Amino acid sequence: MSNTDIALALLQMIALAIPPVAVLVKMLRKSDNIKWRTRQFSFLLAAGSILSFLGGEAAVLLYFFNNLNLPHMLRVAMVLIMAALVPFALFMGVLYREHQLEYA
Repeated sequence: MSNTDIALALLQMIALAIPPVAVLVKMLRKSDNIKWRTRQFSFLLAAGSILSFLGGEAAVLLYFFNNLNLPHMLRVAMVLIMAALVPFALFMGVLYREHQLEYA
């Protein structure tokens, strides 16, 4: 497998992972007839998804770093892609707090 294949596979994984969670959060924000407990549970599920994506991506990155001889620039790109998910996870916390103030 070439370095390009690895980079494309990693980008594909990220591209497939993020949109479903973002869409679910958007749907949750637009729904007015959900009780607070259900909202709370939904946010916990979304947060669990994000943490699972981060953990899975970290494991893949560690595998790549330990077993493949990747160019330095590709390693930097992989770390930056993973770091990009962290603000998304933190934003979930902000949305949760907003919902808590509005619906709890």
